[in-house]
Amino acid sequence: MIGSDRGPRRALRRIARASVLRVAAVCALALPLAACATPPTTRDMFGEYLRSTDVIGDEFQSANSQARVAAFATMGSPEELIGRLMAPRPCQASGCVRPWEQGGGSNKPAPGLDAANALAGPNGRFYERKVLVKRDDDKLELISLYLVHKADGTKLLVDSKKESHTGGLDGFRKTNDVLGSDDFMLVTRDITAVSGKSEIVVVSGHVAPSRKPWLIGGAVVLVAVIALWVIMRRVRKT
Repeated sequence: MIGSDRGPRRALRRIARASVLRVAAVCALALPLAACATPPTTRDMFGEYLRSTDVIGDEFQSANSQARVAAFATMGSPEELIGRLMAPRPCQASGCVRPWEQGGGSNKPAPGLDAANALAGPNGRFYERKVLVKRDDDKLELISLYLVHKADGTKLLVDSKKESHTGGLDGFRKTNDVLGSDDFMLVTRDITAVSGKSEIVVVSGHVAPSRKPWLIGGAVVLVAVIALWVIMRRVRKT
């Protein structure tokens, strides 16, 4: 009788082990894929900015979305508005030029201005570049990056942490600590240029993949392994 029970027990153990491992594998693969957000289009992201009254760091304050859209309509077409918003703004130590007089937001210097001024030196120039960011929690934020054109021709980007970056937009996305790979930027492709027309694009805030989904997947696998161990112990005791 004892010998006759070994076959079913072994089969049950194999089934339990295989089932748990399959579930663990599916969870570990599915979670990182589910965490990958689809980037918004340029049109959708800027349209959301035009309507939203909750943009962090915005220069325009409106009582409601309807009043905001109406105010923007008096300033030009959407193409003209995005061009003026993203245009480089000449700066000096005390602050930067605004491209319009309308709007109730503050124009106080953003963090990084003093660092940009120091990097530019007495013979260099520096500018403010506005970047619209859609955070991973779907909130919009208007941030400032500073473009530094040094006298020797070197071009740098300075962020709000006063860190400088070379390599243009791609270089900033590789080395910055202010945006994550789950954030999206509405920005000019040739971000260090101060003349000519540059394409407006939506890109991730950082090129390095986020480790959070993989950590979650690893935790799921660990839980599954523990569950398998518990099941195997119970099967052996029966």
